[in-house]
Amino acid sequence: MTHPRRRRKKSPNAALQGWIKRSGRSLGELALEVKSDLLIMGYIDVTPPHRTRIGHWASDGEMPRDPRISEAVAQTLTRLCGLAQALTPADLGMNPSAASGRGSDHPASPVATPGEAGDDPTKRRTALALIGGTALAPLMTPGAASADTARAYTHHATLTQLDPTGLAELENTVDRLGTTYSSKPPRELWPMAARQRHHVFTLQHEHRHSLREARELARHAGMLSVILAWIAHDLGQGDLVQAYCDDAWTQSEQSGVLEVGAWAEDVRSTHALYDNRPLDALVAATRGMAVAPRNGNAAIRLSAQVARAYARLGKADDFEQAAVRAHNHQQRLPLHGAGLFAVDAVRITSYDASSYVWLGHAPRARAAAEEAIGHYRAFPGPFQAPTRLAIAQLDLAQAHSALGEPDAAIAMAREALASGRLVDSVRGRAQQLDRTLQRRYPQHSAVAEFGEELHVLLAA
Repeated sequence: MTHPRRRRKKSPNAALQGWIKRSGRSLGELALEVKSDLLIMGYIDVTPPHRTRIGHWASDGEMPRDPRISEAVAQTLTRLCGLAQALTPADLGMNPSAASGRGSDHPASPVATPGEAGDDPTKRRTALALIGGTALAPLMTPGAASADTARAYTHHATLTQLDPTGLAELENTVDRLGTTYSSKPPRELWPMAARQRHHVFTLQHEHRHSLREARELARHAGMLSVILAWIAHDLGQGDLVQAYCDDAWTQSEQSGVLEVGAWAEDVRSTHALYDNRPLDALVAATRGMAVAPRNGNAAIRLSAQVARAYARLGKADDFEQAAVRAHNHQQRLPLHGAGLFAVDAVRITSYDASSYVWLGHAPRARAAAEEAIGHYRAFPGPFQAPTRLAIAQLDLAQAHSALGEPDAAIAMAREALASGRLVDSVRGRAQQLDRTLQRRYPQHSAVAEFGEELHVLLAA
């Protein structure tokens, strides 16, 4: 006789519920944080949990099948709750065999957390009284004021636990990541940049530093988040693009270096364009220009972004006016520019090629694309820009298609796809070209063959 299989009785995971509540994050926000930490920990092949899945773990006592997810959740909640000692899956009730018995009311960290004794404002006031209270009365009388007390103020303003060479190394790291960006695959770049971003977070929140150092750390944090936003864009991770752009903007405000926020809007505008949200692209570029230093690299890049956003919206007159402003900058730019934060004359020409494709001006698109491709191919090693070259080649392919030259379009597209750096923007442009060719030349055998090649390539 067979017996029906008993269904496991569901019961809430009180420990996990407590720590989630303490983090102050919604399930959706927590899901995004866990997704980011999975990438930081190098677990690129792990499918991140959705908010509903986290809800089942908390409400029904379910467990992740992959223990790496439990590790990531523990790391995320450790960070969000500001704990000095790391939580474990057992502390969250997500590893019953190794449960430590600690729930959210028995935190792992011996360091004071919100609401505990270490954060008692009365104790803070007592400490301040011990340091400076005895000097308060004499200071009220100028003649009896102690110079030593004034010197103590100066001393405390500059107290720091940071190594001065560490800040200089952070500057070099940001510069190195930006300069060599195009030479490495995005999946290889991600852990390097994410590790540095978390390192800055640790310096910001776990080490004493001066106010000047705090601003420096915020600037570096913002630029690293801009780099992570670009990597996320290249990987097609839209939610991470927005999250890291938001962080960069906030760090920009904290540092007082608003140019960091301008670079964040440069990423956001680009991502919106490739995500078929041209109005959002225009808003982002305009917002960035409002804070970018006049005539700086970010301002020049954003002026070109405004022009191509208008083109994507089909606003030819607005595009022409914006393009004039971008071309005024182009006349005094170097032809070549290396790195993620460089600006050069060829970039504006390549933006023109995309814009004319969107506006339906095929001859002008072809001319601009051919000019950009010629320059990109002639760039010396340090200035190679494989992604931008591939985009210009796909723009030229679109122009060939519009001019009744499908074979030339396919040949140029194959060159673009052979670059070896198939980031999300290149993949998306190639798919757009395939759809255009199939619509315009449905009976052409080479078009069907190209479509099959593309499908296999992008599925690999």
